[in-house]
Amino acid sequence: MSNPCSSAGHTLALRQWAWVVILFGAMGLSADVRSQSDVFITRIDVEDRSEATIDQAATEALRQVLLQHSGDPALLSDPAIQAVLASPRSQLALYQFERVEGRIRFVAHIDRVLIEGLIREASGTVWAGERPPVFLWLVIDDVNGRRFGNTEAEEPLWVDFEVAFSALGLNLRRPLYDLTDGALVSPDTLWRRDYGPVVEASARYGMTHLLVGRLIRLSGDRTIAEWTYLHRAVEQSVSIQADTRAALIEPGLAMTMTEMRRLFAVELKTEAASQPLVISIENVVNLADYQAVTQLIAGIQTLDQVRPIAVEGDTLRLALFGVDDADSLIRLMASQTELQWVNTDPDADGGLLLSWQG
Repeated sequence: MSNPCSSAGHTLALRQWAWVVILFGAMGLSADVRSQSDVFITRIDVEDRSEATIDQAATEALRQVLLQHSGDPALLSDPAIQAVLASPRSQLALYQFERVEGRIRFVAHIDRVLIEGLIREASGTVWAGERPPVFLWLVIDDVNGRRFGNTEAEEPLWVDFEVAFSALGLNLRRPLYDLTDGALVSPDTLWRRDYGPVVEASARYGMTHLLVGRLIRLSGDRTIAEWTYLHRAVEQSVSIQADTRAALIEPGLAMTMTEMRRLFAVELKTEAASQPLVISIENVVNLADYQAVTQLIAGIQTLDQVRPIAVEGDTLRLALFGVDDADSLIRLMASQTELQWVNTDPDADGGLLLSWQG
């Protein structure tokens, strides 16, 4: 038999913490994410400590962080971003110099909230948490026939590719081209676009986002290349002729970045265009649960504010400001384990619903 006193006590406890939530909302004490922002630290090699050098290094630091956080080179052409880059020093939370092995480095501390605010003003995108690496296979057709692109001649290309991907917030990996790879994939396999074995060989490394390059060396520095991006049912290709490594890399990089941003980035809208997103969280049975849940939700990347709306039994309803749609929220919470999705369709009965597992 249930204990009436225990049940009454449980009901009283729920009422007490529910009133705390209502009071917090009435007083405007919603969780403010801006107080929890972190800082990007970027180091730039410089020649001296002059005022001109500081301005140049500050501009480069802001540019690097914007690109790594958004993955979108087009962002830098936005008028609002260009205005900030023209007067960069005031945008830094802190800057200093350090000397390493005789070299001078400019060290910039840049607030995440500032970066996301700039991207929001430009209606740009930010990466939602961790991204999987991109796995690059190369096959070369030159005067000696077809071969894997794993010789010393291709090393500058690999380095440039890795730097270009890293600058936009992605990691690039390469195969070992060892005996196991050779048993699964040959240069002719890549050349024939027989991608089944390529996918199988890539699974050995745990890689599912693949970029395949088929390069034909011509006279001088000219190269014809076909870049193919593969991921599950997606297959996209682009062909170009280039006479520099930068021109050779750019089409494959742009194609891959577009698809990766589609899968792993979220769009930030200006405050005027933004609407609060309402979610419900069940299994929130006491004040300790409430505090843990609101703290966890407030830590979601790009979130501006978390505001409690209501408590209905053991279900807490919150309004989220700074995340505009369900798909973006799901991406931003992909690594979260203490809150599990029950319903991800905002138009279904009950709307967006999660369950607290703490």
